[in-house]
Amino acid sequence: MQRPRVLFVDDSRLMRSCAQAILGERFELLLADSAEQAWQMLLEQPGIMVVFSDLQMKGESGYWLLSRIRCCTDPALVDLPFVLITGDDDEGCRHDALQRGATDFINKPFEDTELLARATAYARSGQSARRLRLLERDHHLDSATRLGNRRYCEERLIQAMSFARRHNQPIVLMHLRLDGLSQLLEELGSPHAERALARIGRTLAERIRREDTVFRTDDEVFTFLLPATRADGARRLQERFLPDLAEMGLQPDDSALSVTAAFVVQQPDPEQIERAADLLAEGLARRAPKNDLPASAGTVLSAGQPDLEQALALLEQGDADSVRRSLPALRRRLQPLLALLADTEQAQSAQTPNITRLSVVRRD
Repeated sequence: MQRPRVLFVDDSRLMRSCAQAILGERFELLLADSAEQAWQMLLEQPGIMVVFSDLQMKGESGYWLLSRIRCCTDPALVDLPFVLITGDDDEGCRHDALQRGATDFINKPFEDTELLARATAYARSGQSARRLRLLERDHHLDSATRLGNRRYCEERLIQAMSFARRHNQPIVLMHLRLDGLSQLLEELGSPHAERALARIGRTLAERIRREDTVFRTDDEVFTFLLPATRADGARRLQERFLPDLAEMGLQPDDSALSVTAAFVVQQPDPEQIERAADLLAEGLARRAPKNDLPASAGTVLSAGQPDLEQALALLEQGDADSVRRSLPALRRRLQPLLALLADTEQAQSAQTPNITRLSVVRRD
């Protein structure tokens, strides 16, 4: 029988050794010496049932780890039981820990039976929660792509906006529109369409960052929830997220039908959390802006639009017309580089020493 997995976080080697002696026989115990290492382990090690974490550590604190867990969009992590270990017996400290989302707390030095009882109780509750999530999962999934559906996106958006409001952080919704997808899938027929949608789901899920979540929010729309991200940062992620439509068979050469891709970037105000569902609906109703709009209004990235290297190659081939159509988008993407180049040249010019002419006086 597989033992429940428990994560114990403390920068003291002695405390980690104590935890190993107390919990090692009954649990699969994972040990971390910092909050940063613990967060990485949570992302990489599935099935952790409960976290015990010291409050004050070198580097980030236990509060930092708690906040990362509570704002995570992964349902397996966001509600994870979290027991804070502290040497402070102050009632105010305990109240603060609970307000931040801690499940429980224990004081140092702790008794063997106290730590073991907490681990046993919360590991059981974690296992029960996991079974409940498995039962609920199908209600939140798009069956074709195995991505979260629109309902799940709304729920996660509310949670993310709540955290962003509490911590004064930005949040972005980025909608990838695959125009023509429905028509093409209908032409391909059922077996091919099912495989294509499953492949789209796998591809998008593999390309997102660990902190992001992607959903299928409409027949031809996939929505990325990007916490702690601004609109300009979201635009830099577009190439990473955009699937290769031709490689996936969504732009067949022998068909009059093909799929074109474009992004719509939306930055909801966390203060409008009560309008989360309406904000999502508004974003899904928006169309990608034209290339002549400023970058702040949104950026279009279509599957057929050349990047810089492709544009240079087209110019070498004498195909200036294809490049000319994409000049506004190319210029926006080059603007930070051009600004840096101008600043560098100006600085170098200011540092160039003046040449002073010396007059040589001849004396007889």
